[in-house]
Amino acid sequence: MHIVLYLAVTFSVLVSLYSLVAIKHLRRQISDTKDSITSQVSWAKEDLRNDMNGIRTVLRVMADGGRLTKDMVDEGKPYADITAVEAEAMLRENSNATVIVVRTPSEYLAGHIHGSRLIPVDEIEQRINEVPRNAEALFVVCQGGGRSAAACEILSKHGFINLINIADGMGAWPAKREIGVVIRPPASATVNG
Repeated sequence: MHIVLYLAVTFSVLVSLYSLVAIKHLRRQISDTKDSITSQVSWAKEDLRNDMNGIRTVLRVMADGGRLTKDMVDEGKPYADITAVEAEAMLRENSNATVIVVRTPSEYLAGHIHGSRLIPVDEIEQRINEVPRNAEALFVVCQGGGRSAAACEILSKHGFINLINIADGMGAWPAKREIGVVIRPPASATVNG
């Protein structure tokens, strides 16, 4: 009889311990699930904020009379991305377009689009008044598209519209390049006199 009682008590203790471990594990799972849901809600809110900012950006371009492209709407950005080949063809057809080169002075001297203006990306905000506001299209180019995209964002924040980023940059420019002409020295250049 003692053995049966001992086995019953032991079994009861084991079931209780197992239940405690199971409850502890279940609480951990509930906590992890709660944290996961909280994170997912937070990420969803951030995604929604980003989407709304993109919509606001596109609506602002529209309200200011700018032209929109499908990629601007799809990505919620204030500028269109085009290839160097497309840009070269558009520039041949549009005499009221402006090209801003946001490369370094040495890159500019090594070869640039004829008639373009050098305003290095790190100087664009200080020299914003040199960017024409009445340009029918404002092409922005660097070597590979990254700095020009950043410059387009800066220009947009200053109210510029009809911005076109040459996404593959001068590295893909198909036409003749002008060599060595600087229209205006960059603000960072020092003058000895």
